[in-house]
Amino acid sequence: MQGLMIFLEVVVVLLLLAEVYIRLRARRRRLQNRDAQVSAETRKAIVPVSPVESAPTSRAEVLPAHPQGEQSSTLQEALSIDDLLNEANIYLEYGHYAQAATVLRWYVDLNPHETRVINQLLDTYLAMADMDSYAGLLEGLGEKSGSVPMNESWWRERVEHGLQQDPGNLELLVLAEKVGMAVPLPQDQSAEPALTAEMALALVARNRDPHYGMAILWRAIAHEPLKLPLYAELLRIAHQQHLVEDYINALILLYLTVGYNGKTLRQRMLRAGEDLGPHPLWTVLADWDGNPETLRQLARSRQLEIPGSLPLA
Repeated sequence: MQGLMIFLEVVVVLLLLAEVYIRLRARRRRLQNRDAQVSAETRKAIVPVSPVESAPTSRAEVLPAHPQGEQSSTLQEALSIDDLLNEANIYLEYGHYAQAATVLRWYVDLNPHETRVINQLLDTYLAMADMDSYAGLLEGLGEKSGSVPMNESWWRERVEHGLQQDPGNLELLVLAEKVGMAVPLPQDQSAEPALTAEMALALVARNRDPHYGMAILWRAIAHEPLKLPLYAELLRIAHQQHLVEDYINALILLYLTVGYNGKTLRQRMLRAGEDLGPHPLWTVLADWDGNPETLRQLARSRQLEIPGSLPLA
């Protein structure tokens, strides 16, 4: 199972690298075309239209004030940035939000400090009701918190706007917790959006923050406690981060899920946990006789909530 998860992670990384390569290649071609156009316009500007009508001039009057390469590079950069924003504004004017979002995302990736354009892109995602991209952009900016100028009030406002449109968006709920927002849980538990194992594993694969990943997996386990891939990923993260207590909590629920007959899996996970260091519960779990009530009492002593849908035996 762990090998499958590693394979899926590799596939996701390869797809992301391919997308970045395609974007960079297209941008390079566009910049080369603009460079050639700027050079042509510069030559026209410094060459007299007609030798007969033009007054004699000295060499200093004909040549540009700066070297042509430096001027071309400066103009090229200015044209690229302005053209991106102008192109996006045209798309927005005619209601082509998807195309505008693509162009604005290119710009934001190159200029993560431009708050005005970031707000424009977030508003575009809201207009498209593309809450996954909205939350994904906020997550990406959060990972670059040292290089972006947004303050706490900006983060709260943006997370709140997203939750107003999609109150059940899990990524936004996690962001709300990170910025200290009090997000009330639905009173009707049946109205709480279910988080499937597939959705949770996809979210964890997109975000390398271990605390975020563990929060996602615990919520998914509460909805689908019989999905073994959730435990495998949760145990992997806890082991990688040397979080012994979290590892033991996940292991207790795994024991309840697979039961006494899943001895091979239990022993393998237990041996991996013992590598983290000594703990009195390793012996308790190793000597478990198959009685689920023993594990339930152990869970209660650790304030570990057991999903209601988990079988009693």
